[in-house]
Amino acid sequence: MLKYHIPIRLPSLLNTRMHWRKLAKLKQQQRFATLCCLNSLVPPSMPLVVTITRVGPRKLDDDNLAGACKYVRDQIANMIGVDDGSELYTWVYQQRTGYYGVDVEIKQR
Repeated sequence: MLKYHIPIRLPSLLNTRMHWRKLAKLKQQQRFATLCCLNSLVPPSMPLVVTITRVGPRKLDDDNLAGACKYVRDQIANMIGVDDGSELYTWVYQQRTGYYGVDVEIKQR
């Protein structure tokens, strides 16, 4: 089992009205932070269970939670080399209150 902490803020993107350039920059920042924190990623053999835990001052509803984790999920799948829509993954989204950040846990199914 692999555990990582990414010190980024995951805002709810579904309810946010932002300019496309600002959204593109946010996407780039989230993907880059994920890349930097998981740069030594050597995943266990497939299939995998990937748990993404959003940490923030308040909780989001389930559809906003999944949307907020989208770019972290995309970058993890990109680093492993298998599309994030593959049946080889089980994606689990969780959240807890606290100071902003993201906890990622990757383990074999």
